[in-house]
Amino acid sequence: MTEPIFPKPDSVLSVANLMAATIAIAISCFHLYTGAFGIIEAYGMRTIHLMTLLTLAFLYWPAHKSWPKEKTALIDLLLAVLCLAIDVYLIIHHERLTTREWYTGPVTFWDVAFGWTTMVLVLEATRRVAGIALPIVALCFVGYTLFGQFLPYPFTIRSPNLLIFIDHMFLTPHAIFGVPVGVSATFVFLFIMFAAFLDKTGAGKFIIDFSMSAVGWATGGPAKVGVIASAIFGTITGHSVANVYGTGTFTIPLMKRMGYRPEYAGAVEAAASAGGQIMPPIMGAAAFIIAEFIGVSYLSVAKAALFPALLYFAAVFASTHLEALKMGLKPLPRSELPPMKATLFHGFHFIIPIFVLIFVLVLGYTPFRAAFLAIIVLLVVAMARKNSRLGPRSFTESLVQGARNGVVIAVCCACAGLVVGSLDITGMGIKFVDIIIMASGGVFPFLLLLIMVASLVLGMGIPTAPAYIIVAMIAAPSLVNMGLKPIVAHMFVFYSCLLSAITPPVALAAYAGAAIAGAPVMRTGVIAAKLGFVKYIVPFVFAYNAALLMEGTPIFVTLSFLTALAGTIGLSATFEKYLFTKLSIMGLLIMLTGSVLLLISNLYTDLVGVTLLTIAVVMNLKDKRALEAQAVA
Repeated sequence: MTEPIFPKPDSVLSVANLMAATIAIAISCFHLYTGAFGIIEAYGMRTIHLMTLLTLAFLYWPAHKSWPKEKTALIDLLLAVLCLAIDVYLIIHHERLTTREWYTGPVTFWDVAFGWTTMVLVLEATRRVAGIALPIVALCFVGYTLFGQFLPYPFTIRSPNLLIFIDHMFLTPHAIFGVPVGVSATFVFLFIMFAAFLDKTGAGKFIIDFSMSAVGWATGGPAKVGVIASAIFGTITGHSVANVYGTGTFTIPLMKRMGYRPEYAGAVEAAASAGGQIMPPIMGAAAFIIAEFIGVSYLSVAKAALFPALLYFAAVFASTHLEALKMGLKPLPRSELPPMKATLFHGFHFIIPIFVLIFVLVLGYTPFRAAFLAIIVLLVVAMARKNSRLGPRSFTESLVQGARNGVVIAVCCACAGLVVGSLDITGMGIKFVDIIIMASGGVFPFLLLLIMVASLVLGMGIPTAPAYIIVAMIAAPSLVNMGLKPIVAHMFVFYSCLLSAITPPVALAAYAGAAIAGAPVMRTGVIAAKLGFVKYIVPFVFAYNAALLMEGTPIFVTLSFLTALAGTIGLSATFEKYLFTKLSIMGLLIMLTGSVLLLISNLYTDLVGVTLLTIAVVMNLKDKRALEAQAVA
């Protein structure tokens, strides 16, 4: 029996569930309204967005994973009511708070009390929805802000007094209600709503069926289905773990059935899902934040991300193909595959909203307006078929699901806002830039490596958006000071923060894939990292040559991409130790050298790289023919 959207309030838990559903629908409708008629003043928009979603965090997420909701329902309800009370307070006092002089204007007792309370609520809500790692990072920065004056040089800072501190953190649009929450409120939420409506109308099944029809018949078909479905699905959800569960529940058992090892099946899904956040046109929340930080359009960020994303999925695709050849796996029988014509006939209308979204973005409209129009078009075209048509209940469920999915990003962005506020009020960002450059000795490759390692460590267990925000505030200025263009510096940081999803020991996407596959977690993580090697290499490539970010003449950019593509496939073969047959040690060394040279994007290195790659391919073909001749004899 289907659970009611609005349960009868016959217990504390049912009251909490009723309250959650009502608030979720209300905030979703509010964002749809702003998508249609425009956003309100920034501070007001951010306070309504964040405090409402904080309320949902306490109503939907338990205080502890092992505790039933019934155990803490009363406490959760009280915390939710407290969030709403602060929201109402901020709405009532909006005019006073937005017209006062920061740091010098009058501050009331309730301003201070609600400010400290909101900080605690943000930390607790983040712990519930994203784990303990991000709140600990935020607390370290807050502690450093308040007590940094007692630390030795070069870490000493001038700490603000408590009143100035809470004024900055709570009453200005620079910390808790800063740019990260602003991006969540204006851009990200409507894209999350779009994904919720796509899911409810059945677009997820269409994506799976389309992927099956497109590549299920090929060698290693089930794995390739996972790659394509995850690329399409992931660019809509923008969340690696959600993507793993969205497509992996179907693709991983299919891969296992066709002969892939469980850990390999889980790793393929993890690696492919982790690529969703870098695949245009709809990327993760961090892409919107990049655009906001460096003052460019979202389309510029999506354009810069296109070639690296294609290289990433080419590497995963090639690796799964070579693994299938190595293991002698058979493709799926065509009788088990949905026919392409029938699949497109029944689901082509799902493509229309995505094309509308891209077209509106290209025309120069804001991302939130493009997302709103895409939602409207989706709802209209979904009416064309009975199986995708939304009734009142399913429409309401989409509103609830969209709001619930938006909680994680909003809450984590608010927690990252504590870090941003700490850096801003103390000037720590400039000090950290100096420390990083000093630690690297001014050696550019070492500086890049330090930043990548720091991003990887910081990203462990933390969603990409807040990890990127924190590192970008500290590290991106260092790269700009060393001569990189802002888009290159921020893309380097962005890619580095993405690594934690597939890098052991904390690889959340790999954990999810391993759980579905019933495979060892560490082994799955290691294989996922090997499949996603492009994320480790390409940032260094475009740091030295931004052609892969479409910086340069069209001819140079195109040639750089094509040679990088050849080098990427060559590296895939190197890591798999297989091309047409098993690669010899000499063949491995030649192919590795040639592939690396092709990634450098220089005429001379490209010529040498192509020559070496050709030699390695010819050698491997000869080895294959020799083995075939022995088998015949």
